[in-house]
Amino acid sequence: MILLDTNVVVALADLRDELHPRAFADVQRLKRSGLLLPTPVLSEALFVIQHWEARTRLRSLIHPLEIQPFQLLEAVPVWEEIFAWLFRYQEHNPDWVDAYLVVASGREKRLKIWTYDQEFWKLWRRPDGTPVPLAVRAH
Repeated sequence: MILLDTNVVVALADLRDELHPRAFADVQRLKRSGLLLPTPVLSEALFVIQHWEARTRLRSLIHPLEIQPFQLLEAVPVWEEIFAWLFRYQEHNPDWVDAYLVVASGREKRLKIWTYDQEFWKLWRRPDGTPVPLAVRAH
């Protein structure tokens, strides 16, 4: 199962995004693994995608790509784990979505993250210190 990051969602939805050709090629290979869209990623993507054409395209991609919603239980322990991770990497200014994805991959070991952000393979680590499992390697 693969958690989508915001840059992937935006690239898939926005034909003008410079990562669109790569994301379109990658999705053909990765969709068989099962694509999961976390609620914070969807929220951030819709904030980034300002024009309705790309928002409409995003909506139209969900069904054919069989993208499923994903949500960690939003209990206090999850929030505490996410905040602890944010403070651990504070000098690099990660955002909530980065922390959410890394913590989710640490809690549910079967999950990989599909992102084009290099921090996920160069810098970020799961709360237990292990590398973040990635669906693709950023260039």
